[in-house]
Amino acid sequence: MAKISFEVDNKNLSTILTILKSLKIGMVKNLKVDESKKSLSTQDKIPTLSTSKYLSKDEFKQRLKKGLK
Repeated sequence: MAKISFEVDNKNLSTILTILKSLKIGMVKNLKVDESKKSLSTQDKIPTLSTSKYLSKDEFKQRLKKGLK
């Protein structure tokens, strides 16, 4: 049996895993993920006001909830 290994950036890990998990049953015998080298996300956790004309997903949901009340 052949082995294939990947080195994937953390930002692409979920996409690669989705692709591998969507393969036909039986094509992949074993799938292991070594997340020991996982680095912390560098994105800000502080919410900022959007300057775009489109709402974020969360802002849209909040506006819908306000409109239904």
